[in-house]
Amino acid sequence: MHLGHLDVIRHAVHGAGELGGQSALITFEPHPRCVLDPANCPSSITTLREKLELIEHAGVDHAIVLRFDRELAGLSPQEFIDRLSAAMNIRRWVIGFDFAFGRGRTGNADWLRSHGFDVEVVPPFKIDGRDLHSSEIRRLVTSGEVDEANQMLGREYSMSGPVEAGAQVGRQLGFPTANISPEPNKLVPALGAYAGRVHAPEGNFLAALSVGYRPTFGGTELKVEAFLLDFEGDLYQQRLELRFVRYLHPDIRFATPEDLVAQLKRDVADTRRLVSC
Repeated sequence: MHLGHLDVIRHAVHGAGELGGQSALITFEPHPRCVLDPANCPSSITTLREKLELIEHAGVDHAIVLRFDRELAGLSPQEFIDRLSAAMNIRRWVIGFDFAFGRGRTGNADWLRSHGFDVEVVPPFKIDGRDLHSSEIRRLVTSGEVDEANQMLGREYSMSGPVEAGAQVGRQLGFPTANISPEPNKLVPALGAYAGRVHAPEGNFLAALSVGYRPTFGGTELKVEAFLLDFEGDLYQQRLELRFVRYLHPDIRFATPEDLVAQLKRDVADTRRLVSC
C-alpha cells in the first residue's frame, strides 16, 4: 500500500458515492508472483493485517481477500468476472493504469469495456515526475533510505508484532529494549540504527530502533528492537508498531560495552532531534 494505491482507492470511494453504491477493494494473498514465480517472490511492504487496516482507514466499505493459487491464476477473464458477479453487482471498475487479470493477464480495461462495464482508469501516480512503483520502495527500505520510502508510502514504514522475551542485554546496559520478530516474508530494513517512534497500547513514544545481530555480543539471530524514550513499564507480550523515520548508522561491532552505551546515548539524542512527538 503506497500513495499510488491510495489514489486509486480515493477514486473508487468517490465513484461509489456518485453511484449511491459501496466501495469494495479486491486483493490477493499471497502475492501472485510468490505462486507463479516463487524464486522471485517479493517481500511484503505491508502484511495482510497491515494492508487491511490501511484499507479501512482509507474509507473502503468492503475488503475482499482472494487466496491466490494456480487454480485462480488459470481462470479466464470471463470465469473470474463470473465468480465476482455471483457475489456482487459490479457497477463500475476503478483500476490502475497497468491493471490486468485472468489467465495470461488477458483481461484489462479494454476487455472490461467490451463486455459492457463502466471503467475508470486512474493514471500513474508520480513523485518528482517519476512513476511510483513498489519495487522502488523495497529498494529504498532495504538500503536504509526509509525517509525517502516514507514519502512514497505516505506514512512511516513500520513493522509490528508482540514483544518477546529477550536476553535482557539492553536492560543490563541501562537501555531496556522491546524485541519483536519480523513476520514471515515481511520486508526488513537495512541493518543498523534508526530514529523512529513506537505505537503501543499506552500511546505513542519516540524510540531509538535497531535492526541487527548484536555483533558486540556475538549475536547470530536477527533482532528488531525498540528503546522507548520516556517510558517506564512492562511491554512483554503487548503488540507494538515500530515506525522507522531516519537511518542513523550501520550495525556496528563495538570493542567494549561502554563504547556501545556511548553510541546508544548519541542515538537517543539524535532521535529526539530528528523525530517530533
